Amino acid sequence: SYMRPDKAECKEAADKIYDELQKAGVEVIYDDRNVQAGVMFADADLLGVPVRVTIGPKNIANGQIEISTRDKSVKELVNVEDGVKETKALIDKLFDEINSKVRDRI
Repeated sequence: SYMRPDKAECKEAADKIYDELQKAGVEVIYDDRNVQAGVMFADADLLGVPVRVTIGPKNIANGQIEISTRDKSVKELVNVEDGVKETKALIDKLFDEINSKVRDRI
């Protein structure tokens, strides 16, 4: 989860999504450092994070968060209340694609 640490609304949403994703069995890296978003994104790419949940003040004001994949093939805004479900669905889709490619090679 990525967010602007100076925004209470963002922190509240990020905390909730973090907790719910962990309860759903998703490994989560929560980056709330006081650095620019680009630094967070670059570090996530270096770590190989496959799915990024970005929680920023502009989107959260509209009740939305951004979910994207590392390869930028998916970048979508979803309602906060659907964030965990949509993130989990995207992760499951990526794993299905990987497993399908592995099965095709066997």
